[in-house]
Amino acid sequence: MEEEQVSHRHREVRAWLEKVFGGADIPQYEINEHTIDILYGLMQRNQERDRDTQIIIDDFNQKAEEYHAEAVRLSSILQSVGLSPASLSQSGNVSLRTLSNTALTLGIKDATTSSYLLQMSELAKSDMETEQARHSEQRLSEQLFTKTKAALIKCNSLKKALSALEDQVEFQQPQLEKKTKESGFLLSKSKQYKNNLKQLQNQLQQNGFEANTTHQSLLKLAEELEELNGRLAPLKSKLDSYHNLPPDLALAKTKIAEANLQLAKLEAELAKSIDMMHM
Repeated sequence: MEEEQVSHRHREVRAWLEKVFGGADIPQYEINEHTIDILYGLMQRNQERDRDTQIIIDDFNQKAEEYHAEAVRLSSILQSVGLSPASLSQSGNVSLRTLSNTALTLGIKDATTSSYLLQMSELAKSDMETEQARHSEQRLSEQLFTKTKAALIKCNSLKKALSALEDQVEFQQPQLEKKTKESGFLLSKSKQYKNNLKQLQNQLQQNGFEANTTHQSLLKLAEELEELNGRLAPLKSKLDSYHNLPPDLALAKTKIAEANLQLAKLEAELAKSIDMMHM
């Protein structure tokens, strides 16, 4: 805030304080920006309150003048018919004062019957609306009370559940820590095994590893070898039977040659299978 503006506000605050204290000594206060801001705000609120109060006073004065004019009018009417407040009985004066106080209470401008009836009707309507609002507020209050009660029950249940969970966590904490450590160890081992597997696979590729030398391939070759041995056995038996051939030497040599060819073929297949097993 600029210094000139602070000085201007200070002059306004000083004038207001002199007016408020009416010539009496003004209490000492520190002159700085913060203090001037506070006093300036108080001055503005006080002036607004004074303006509102003056409006109410002016309204009361206007109503007093209107009531006085109405009283003069009614007094002239009473005097014109030969009546005056002094000529009324005590009960009449009491009734007149009652009507006057009722008019003041109801806030009506005149004491005519229609004014009383209209204002009483407005009061009855306002009373009915107030009663309806009170019933609505009461129902709302009951609903809020029911919801609050249910919320408290849920809150207590949640507190119990939370307490049980806290006890469970406290009980299982050592086991969880142990499992966490074991999990970390297993993860470390898993990474180590993966690295070892990768190194071994690279090493196998460097050494010329082929898919047909796997255990499954060797088992298949062994089964084929066993099948060939099974096929070879009856041929060997047949060949042995040729040793007991009849004296026809040419026919016997022919049979032996055929058997030797079949035997050589089977032995070649057997040797091939054995070589494949050793690769």
